[in-house]
Amino acid sequence: MNRIKKIRIIFSFYFWKQIYLLIASFLTGNVWARSRLGSYEDIDIHPTVRFGNSPENIFFNKNISVGYGTHIYAGKDSKIFIGDNTMIGPFVFITTEAFSESKENPNNAHSGHVDDIHIGYNVRIGAHAVLLPGSKIGDGSSIGAGSVVNSEVPPNTIFAGNPAKFKKNIE
Repeated sequence: MNRIKKIRIIFSFYFWKQIYLLIASFLTGNVWARSRLGSYEDIDIHPTVRFGNSPENIFFNKNISVGYGTHIYAGKDSKIFIGDNTMIGPFVFITTEAFSESKENPNNAHSGHVDDIHIGYNVRIGAHAVLLPGSKIGDGSSIGAGSVVNSEVPPNTIFAGNPAKFKKNIE
């Protein structure tokens, strides 16, 4: 791309609109949302983490790390609980709602699938993992990178895959 094209892009309406939306998303989805979290203490949250519309329904315990690009969405009628010493990798997606709303009626979910998520103590969640409504991860467990969790993970186990399946016990 030549220099003149680059300069035109920088001075275009589209460029500045995208910059505005990026800053607005950061402020509402991270900075202001963090101040509205249900509870948090001694947590490391990357600036690119987003919390959705109901951050007051997200509860962090102590010594938690949340990686780059992670999205944590609790609905107005559901909650997310995350235990002590948990590490959440980059680009993890955690949601208590099915995101199956229609454009015509955005307040009603098609599937109606809404449920709390419980993440135990000393849990490791790998990059790009997805935790769906109703997921329960037991203490000391690990979720493999790219896994999709839609059920219960017993304590001290490793689950991986899509859908996430038992791989081995952690001793």
